[in-house]
Amino acid sequence: MKKIIFTAISFLSIYSCSDFLYSEPVEKVSITEQLGTKEGMLVALNGAYYQLRSTYFTESAFVYGDLLAGNLTFSPSASTNTISIDASVTNIYQFDDQKESSDMAAFYSSCYQLINNINLILQYADQLPDASSAEISEIKAEALALRAFTNFYLYKHYGQNYTYTSDASHLGIVYNTAPLKVGIDYPTRKTVAENFVSLENDIQQAISLFQPNHAIPVGQKKNFMNIDAAKLLAAEIALWKNDWQKAIDYSNDIIQNSSYTLTSSNEIGTNWAASESIFEIANTNENEFPVTVLYSFTDKGRPNYVASEDIYNLFSANDQRKNLFETQNLVTKISGVSYTLPYHFTKKYKIKSESLIYRLGLAYFIRAEASLKSGNSAQALNDVNIIRNRAGLTNLSSVNLDILLEEKRKEFVFENQYFFDLMRNHKNIVRNNGCISTNCSPTYPNNKFVAPIPQASVNINSAMQQNPGY
Repeated sequence: MKKIIFTAISFLSIYSCSDFLYSEPVEKVSITEQLGTKEGMLVALNGAYYQLRSTYFTESAFVYGDLLAGNLTFSPSASTNTISIDASVTNIYQFDDQKESSDMAAFYSSCYQLINNINLILQYADQLPDASSAEISEIKAEALALRAFTNFYLYKHYGQNYTYTSDASHLGIVYNTAPLKVGIDYPTRKTVAENFVSLENDIQQAISLFQPNHAIPVGQKKNFMNIDAAKLLAAEIALWKNDWQKAIDYSNDIIQNSSYTLTSSNEIGTNWAASESIFEIANTNENEFPVTVLYSFTDKGRPNYVASEDIYNLFSANDQRKNLFETQNLVTKISGVSYTLPYHFTKKYKIKSESLIYRLGLAYFIRAEASLKSGNSAQALNDVNIIRNRAGLTNLSSVNLDILLEEKRKEFVFENQYFFDLMRNHKNIVRNNGCISTNCSPTYPNNKFVAPIPQASVNINSAMQQNPGY
């Protein structure tokens, strides 16, 4: 897998289309030649996976869901022993990102660059002379699912939740389904309702095309977009749309008909997510994020982010998930006075799954929330208790939305979920212990619950509309 990844880099650097924010992509003969054979197509597809990995694990994007919702705060500097906001997230942490110099600008441009490369793959896939129909179907399935995933991830950051307006008529994102051309294509943002039509079309078509074997003939199933990951994405899309039955059906399918199992209680601290990993992009030979930022200790530095006391104090003493924290006492200078204080670092990405995106536990929470909101509180309670029992905890006797969201918060800390759950459910943000932002508790609704479109895109694309409040 690693050899193919590094081969793919040369394709990306030489042949990939530039970010449309700065110079819209131009198709060249070299791209036609590259995508004219199965070998070249697989190199390009693997390049898309490599690019997704570097995009999804962009620091500001990957900590976004935990940092904005109060699950994360910062460790003291190893050199000064003082606490400060990490430079990569200064503005988003304050709920005051800047359109001219957005903390999310690299993430935004990388997503659209990736989408454009995927669209090139889809444009040429049917023309492959040396691939079977099954191989072409699998290439298209993975590409369509990757396009849906990337667009959905973009939407979460740049479009307000589906029910922000009664008919989802507020602006979502640009959803490109074809390569862009210089001086010709100036895409517009579609409504959120239109975005979800595109998302559902892509993911349903992808699910219909998946074959038994993944396209690139190396690695494990979980290292590539696969039918189970696509179904989990479909369940998540349905949940955001308040399509409870679809969310339940897709989640049921994964829980009941797949080979994944929840990590057992006695393995949480040593084998976290190993048996339930559905989509996990293979690591490279380089020591990349989230390794360096979330758990890698060196003589000169330490991880930037730690669990806040707000989230850490939610775990009872007998909760097996406490084994996923590594507590260290560190000298901390406050107002010129030094104290030794405990900091709780995550071990999740240190143990097994360094590049985890989707795991089975999410299907249980999607089914639980959709069941609760459709009136089946017994199913919701059962699903929540399954997760609690796995963590070594006793059953709850009842469940409501706030309890469910708190249980999910504990299960998915450091997995980029909680802020999106709060925004989607019209909840306020409450950041108490350890919050050093000037805006610790913004309330819903809020223009700043989405990021600004980078001003470079607005300047170049006359059809681009900025988010309100920026």
